[in-house]
Amino acid sequence: MMARSGGCGVLIAAVVLSVVVGAAAGIGGAYYWMQTTTPQNGEPTPIVSPRPAVSVVTDEDAIVSAVAEADPAVVKIVSTVVPQPSNPYEYFFGGPPRPQQGIGSGFIFDYEGRKLVLTNAHVVGNAQEIEVQTRAGETFRGSVLGADRSLDAAVLELQGDGNVGGLPSVVLGNSDELRIGEWVVAIGHPFAFDHTVTVGVVSALGERPLGAGPDAPVRNVIQTDAAINQGNSGGPLIDLAGNVIGINSMIFSPTGTSLGIGFAVPINDVKEIVHIIIEGGPWVGIRTMPNSQGLSQYLGLQTDVGAVVMGVVPGGPAAVAGIREGDVILSIDGAQITSAEDLSNRVIAHEIGDTIEMTVQRGGEQMRLQVEAGRAPEGYFR
Repeated sequence: MMARSGGCGVLIAAVVLSVVVGAAAGIGGAYYWMQTTTPQNGEPTPIVSPRPAVSVVTDEDAIVSAVAEADPAVVKIVSTVVPQPSNPYEYFFGGPPRPQQGIGSGFIFDYEGRKLVLTNAHVVGNAQEIEVQTRAGETFRGSVLGADRSLDAAVLELQGDGNVGGLPSVVLGNSDELRIGEWVVAIGHPFAFDHTVTVGVVSALGERPLGAGPDAPVRNVIQTDAAINQGNSGGPLIDLAGNVIGINSMIFSPTGTSLGIGFAVPINDVKEIVHIIIEGGPWVGIRTMPNSQGLSQYLGLQTDVGAVVMGVVPGGPAAVAGIREGDVILSIDGAQITSAEDLSNRVIAHEIGDTIEMTVQRGGEQMRLQVEAGRAPEGYFR
């Protein structure tokens, strides 16, 4: 019985072994066949996985969608400047100056049915030539319609053989609704790497010193840790809906590269003045600064509130109305003026041709003057 049982066990083991070897050979043969079989068209047969593709819905998906929405309207701006010699001997010793090129970013927006480009004022500067390259590979000449250097914003018009009216455009969002910690995306051309996307959050909002030291200028900005480098200037900062909520403007960095402290011009600030940049007005032709106790004592003024007129453009609307340097503007249309920015906002709320009533203090006397909002001289907003 033991011998028979042992023989049966050996027989069973042999059968199992042959099955396993045969199966392995079959699988191996099938695998070899799938890898080497070539159809008649000469291309190898792909191995198709039976597992379905996995779809993950995360914030990253929102970022991808936002970039797809805005990126087609992002442009590269190549500005060319020919340096002017400081003296006539430079030509003799060094030859004519060589053109210098700078690369920045911008984006196409719709203004009353016109396709224009928004960028930073410092991107186009005093360029003699401006070339605008679209995402689709089209190239246009750009001309500056106007710029506001204090806000660092400029508007370009496109000229060329392409269909300007058919270009894609961005949606200008609402920067007043931004929250600290909200995801934002920067798109631009850092170091000439085309259409580069960086992601971060809104780090801070409101007035920030743009630099170190007590003399650093203070401006209303969006601070972000999305990487912004040379070439990003003028490009859009967008939210997760793909809306532009800022224009990337500058970074704070001792190395010249991103350290996670970047600044963008809030798009609402730009929307307030874009029609002035394009249309040249409403413009009154004065330069002011906020009044204070120290300034009023220094200038011998009778009040320390309002905005002090530091300069008047000869022949401009304010000069025609009788406003003089040293006057203090106390109110516009009955609304008290608390700062130079407040004065500017109340002026730009008008249309060209509107009458603006200004209450002015001159010495110990107050007077009401009627200023007709006008159009700035050609090239004033440059």
